[in-house]
Amino acid sequence: MREAWYVPYTPTPLEGSRVLVLAPHPDDEVFGCGGALAQLAARGAEIRVVIATQGPQAALRLAESTRAAAVLGYPAPINWAFPDRGLEQAIDALADTLLEALEAFTPDLLLAPSSFEMHPDHRAACDAALKAGERFVAKHNASLSIALYEIGVPLSANQLVDISQEGELKARAMQCFASQLAEQRYADQIDGLNRYRSYTLGLSVTRAEAFHVLAAGERGDIELPSVQDQALWRCEAALARTQAQLQSQAQALGQMQAEHVHAIEALKRENAALVDQAHEDRQALAQSEQAKRGAEQELQAIYATRGWRWLSRLKSLLGRG
Repeated sequence: MREAWYVPYTPTPLEGSRVLVLAPHPDDEVFGCGGALAQLAARGAEIRVVIATQGPQAALRLAESTRAAAVLGYPAPINWAFPDRGLEQAIDALADTLLEALEAFTPDLLLAPSSFEMHPDHRAACDAALKAGERFVAKHNASLSIALYEIGVPLSANQLVDISQEGELKARAMQCFASQLAEQRYADQIDGLNRYRSYTLGLSVTRAEAFHVLAAGERGDIELPSVQDQALWRCEAALARTQAQLQSQAQALGQMQAEHVHAIEALKRENAALVDQAHEDRQALAQSEQAKRGAEQELQAIYATRGWRWLSRLKSLLGRG
């Protein structure tokens, strides 16, 4: 097997003249695909960015996304105001809303987070995008490419976009999200991810963005293990380890039980021997007491004889008794 079967060795730009971007939160569109969006905007593509959720500091964060959009060259995003961290419970509603947007805008390229992401809203957005895309092409006999992007967890990439020339522009756009950069070094981390993605692309490429691109409706032809799947694998591995430990502990317990049974049997034998010995000792004691009583009776009989009485008087007369 060649390495290129696992990861691209040649960068390829995203293709699209009408581009719809689904971002779960303000900043995801820039962190995940800001460089590619800058390229598409420079080539004259019509770009529409949708921020799916609205959470704390909504106005501030949307303003940050608007400033970043101006840096990268596309219009201000629109917001659908789904609850932050609530997309898992609203996948069908999000898919319905996204389908309406697809029908109204008729894009040829849809960008969304991948199912590899750790954030539940990101995974839900991926699910909704795949569902809406499939329904869109089936209903309208249309052609639509879906490019899944990465933010928090690297995905299984089948396309790498060289953003070496857009690196500085993307860095400026990421600096627009001051509210988020005050909490975590997202800009440095995303830049590190983009640098890492240039690993297979040669010396001329310093940064790249990774995507898993598929045609809408091809969802059944790809394997995108979700975080839940990975968690399930870890649970299965932990279960196997636990079962092995339980089996080992059961064997040890069985051995301990056998040893305890052996020890109990030994104690029973020892106790029986002690009981027998005690019985013998009691018999010997009884015999000794009987012999003692017999001796005392014989002694008393001797004391009662006439000869003993005369001997006692004689000893008395002689001063010895």
